[in-house]
Amino acid sequence: MPKPGKEFMQNLGRRLRTIRRQLNYNQQEMASALGLKRSGYFKNEEGETFPGVSTLFRLQKNYDISMDWLIFNKGPMVFKEKQQEEKPAGLEERSPEVRELVDVMEQDPQLKHEILAYFYKYKSKKKPTEA
Repeated sequence: MPKPGKEFMQNLGRRLRTIRRQLNYNQQEMASALGLKRSGYFKNEEGETFPGVSTLFRLQKNYDISMDWLIFNKGPMVFKEKQQEEKPAGLEERSPEVRELVDVMEQDPQLKHEILAYFYKYKSKKKPTEA
């Protein structure tokens, strides 16, 4: 796999700097928040090294940073904004209970699987009504 180019790495570093500044952290504080030494974080921010998987994980998990934005500069910086953009049209027209069910199912894949399995079983047994 080819190594990312210099421009790519510098742009990624700039986006890391943007995150840090929005959080009002200095480099040491950001490094600590990500479980890094300051020198390691500095290399990421300067575009010298690519952030490790654990760094990327912490950015997403702790700060809701979209990896699409951080790595590829696509979409909004914050993942929660991205999720709201992608909600299906017309969901607002549903009852609060249905919206809550959909929200919880999006967060819990096992629940989603169990509910859909029950639904398909129910649907296959129910005979269509004649018009």
